Amino acid sequence: MMLLKKKTIIGLFLCTLVFSSSIPMLLGIQATPNDVFGGDIMTISQVNSTTSLSSDLALDLNQDENIIASPEIYAFCMIKGHPVVTRGVVIDKYLELEDGEIIEGSVPPNEFVVLGEDLARRTGLGVGDKFVFTGSARPSIFQLQVDAIYTSPTSADDLLISLGEARFLAGLGVDAVSAIRVKTTNQTALIEELEEKDDPVIISNAVGENMVVNTNITDEEKTQLTLAFKYEPEQFKSEGGSYVSVFIQEGGDSIKVVIITFIILDAALTFIGATAILARAIIERRPDIGALSAIGADRNYLRKLIAKDIVLISIPASIAGVIIGSMIVQTIDTYSLMQMFGQTIHPALDSTIMLGIFLTTITLFIISGILVNETLMGASTQNMMRDSDDIVSESIIPDLVDLLEEPEMKWEGA
Repeated sequence: MMLLKKKTIIGLFLCTLVFSSSIPMLLGIQATPNDVFGGDIMTISQVNSTTSLSSDLALDLNQDENIIASPEIYAFCMIKGHPVVTRGVVIDKYLELEDGEIIEGSVPPNEFVVLGEDLARRTGLGVGDKFVFTGSARPSIFQLQVDAIYTSPTSADDLLISLGEARFLAGLGVDAVSAIRVKTTNQTALIEELEEKDDPVIISNAVGENMVVNTNITDEEKTQLTLAFKYEPEQFKSEGGSYVSVFIQEGGDSIKVVIITFIILDAALTFIGATAILARAIIERRPDIGALSAIGADRNYLRKLIAKDIVLISIPASIAGVIIGSMIVQTIDTYSLMQMFGQTIHPALDSTIMLGIFLTTITLFIISGILVNETLMGASTQNMMRDSDDIVSESIIPDLVDLLEEPEMKWEGA
């Protein structure tokens, strides 16, 4: 095999390693805004900031055995130098919604301080430890003590406190909440139940679709509001739109554009790196290609020979790169080494994604190899043979110089 060299395989391996390590992390960043609100869970928020969302609505919804409703208040703070999302919650409903559980300590009935497992690991706090907590909407400082630690498959980065404490931090009125997250087996029944209420709300699902539910406005006004929310977000926000609703709709879409751009750039860099490596490998074999051409090998035969070598060296390099890359990503995930805005980034790592990365790198390597091969094959046989003569001359001349400069070594060896 003409191109089979350690440095060529190692070079392609490194290209695959970078690509397979970065793509799952980028996809994990894209999924983070959605994970903050619980994946496929529906979120209910107020139509605009002039109308508060009441926690009583969550109490009514929880009367239905097919609905789990968690009223929540969001605030932000710093704990020991780490940015933290603080949630005011009804602890049992929150854990039921998130499929979470208390793994250490116990939760008092009224006021409580519960840390996510990842947050506890980052800050080094445990049950019984005290820490300084700064207010979010109001200039205030508190000293809190950890009552318990929870874990959850979706998010274990937050600080959970009671709704009453969170209202003070976020500056909300009595019974007001930021949002109500809902999990249900019958979305149609949920919407019908909300339509019977007097609360004007917006329902947002996991894919960014929104529905305005408000019995106090006409169908025409409802249509205008929905269109403004979807196509004119600036107008919606200028009229006092809900931050939570806008975040759910725009957060994922905006980050998706950035992530897609980075993935394209990542693929482009992988392609450029592979092109440089394969170009070097083929250039080093130009004398051999010239020699084969001189004894009768046609261009199609040489193209097939080089293409076969490119495939054979790409496969092991890509397999090794994907395996090592997935191990690196798993290590980052296991030890929560990557955070953003107080949330641990969980990479999107599964067999489908890794297979896609493998096939993508193989495709990039083959395309780059074909382009390099076609470009270099444009040289004449005479030029490639001259390259061969130059290499032979370079290998002989140093030996003659050594013999002329050190004749005594020649005599000693005689």
